[in-house]
Amino acid sequence: MNMSEEDVQQRLRDLFADERLAVGSTLNPEAIVAGARRRRRRRQLMQTTSGMAAAVVLLGGGLTVFTIHDKDNGAAFPGGDQLTMGAASSSLAQPGPGSSAPPASAPVEQPNPTTVPPHSTVSDGPAKPPKSTAATKPPTQRKVTTGALLTSAGFGKLRLGMSESEAEATAGPLRAKEVRGTCTYGYAEGAAVPAPTSVSLTESDGITVINPAGTVHTPEGIGVGSSEADILAAYPGSTKDGSAYVAPVSAVSAYRISVSDDGSAVGILLTSINQDCQFS
Repeated sequence: MNMSEEDVQQRLRDLFADERLAVGSTLNPEAIVAGARRRRRRRQLMQTTSGMAAAVVLLGGGLTVFTIHDKDNGAAFPGGDQLTMGAASSSLAQPGPGSSAPPASAPVEQPNPTTVPPHSTVSDGPAKPPKSTAATKPPTQRKVTTGALLTSAGFGKLRLGMSESEAEATAGPLRAKEVRGTCTYGYAEGAAVPAPTSVSLTESDGITVINPAGTVHTPEGIGVGSSEADILAAYPGSTKDGSAYVAPVSAVSAYRISVSDDGSAVGILLTSINQDCQFS
């Protein structure tokens, strides 16, 4: 049963006025009631303050801001997956009188990736094949096959290294034979050779030069009319000696290809390497 403060004061007055207590109290009932009232108010104030503090804590926890940005249909936390937390007091702060609210910050636009233009579906005609990046091939060598064949070994049945007696036994006696120093020069013709040819020989080395008088060509397709490019393509090891190219074709023989002023071949002979006779 709740009693009002006036009832409490009256009961205290009656209690202290009772003669049966036989005690003269110096206590003032109004002072006692006032003290009780102050204690009650203090307890209520403490309870109210505690409740407000708890409410602020709960409110601050409830107002924690999780800023979530939707990008490319997926959730991403700003700033490297960090949660942005703001104090409840700052989130709930209201502008005071006479002050203007701060302008809301504009949303930050995310840069768009470079837009790739769609591939055109309009046909511009048949697709062109890509240009070849292969190295340009050197021009094809022009082959000469006219005239008799002069090989690296000899001409017809005559061979480099044959002695004079072997040469005459094969092609008959040498015509217009002439001896100059250690070299003998002659002229052979007949069935043993495709065409008349001059020869040079020595006693120690036998035939050292075979120089056909007619048109000839080599197995590599070099003959009268071949260009310098053709000669160098067929015989990369050729060297220039005066107006002729010397093209080694074996360990002991070489072609001597004479060229005109325009570089085309005009004659070919076969010679031993390191011989001293003239090219008759």
